[in-house]
Amino acid sequence: MVYISVDVEASGPLPGFFDLLSLGAVAVARAGGTYEPRGDGLYLELQPLLGALDPQAMAVNRLDLERLRREGLGPEEAARRVERWLRGVASPADPPVFVGYCANFDWAFVNDLFHRAGIENPFGYKALDIRSLALGVLDLDWQELRQERILPLLGLEPLAAEEAHNALADARHQARMLARLLEIAAARTSPDISSPVREDRPNA
Repeated sequence: MVYISVDVEASGPLPGFFDLLSLGAVAVARAGGTYEPRGDGLYLELQPLLGALDPQAMAVNRLDLERLRREGLGPEEAARRVERWLRGVASPADPPVFVGYCANFDWAFVNDLFHRAGIENPFGYKALDIRSLALGVLDLDWQELRQERILPLLGLEPLAAEEAHNALADARHQARMLARLLEIAAARTSPDISSPVREDRPNA
């Protein structure tokens, strides 16, 4: 199974109203018995088409809209490049699994990109959320699902400030988090599903 860590930067919080501006993706797969990020990944910058922007989002992503208007890709070309890259890291027999940190946000923009390009979303409608995975694997409370809590448990350092919110740097960072979480999950002993139901369990 090939997992694809995806991060996007956008001009605001909602596709269809705000623009997808950049996309980073890194593959994670099991090799030699361990999960590891694979390859250099993919990075794209896109032309803003809708024009709406949230000043707070733009302050976070630090992207230059004027440069993107000149140099960014249109939605069809961007979607085609993602599709071609995915064919090189996954296969129809082993389709890619979309993974994000707050995956609902990133998947929504990627799905909108493919819809606008008239291309079927190769990820389908499913996505794996790293924070939700950490909830179970690390046995954390929902309120604890912050990187400053998760990263030390995984033995990882935070991104440097100058790298944060670059889509490819974030995707690589997420890929390392995902690989560690999958390693921890794989090392756990499977529960004994054949054990009898406890006598004090109430009837359904």
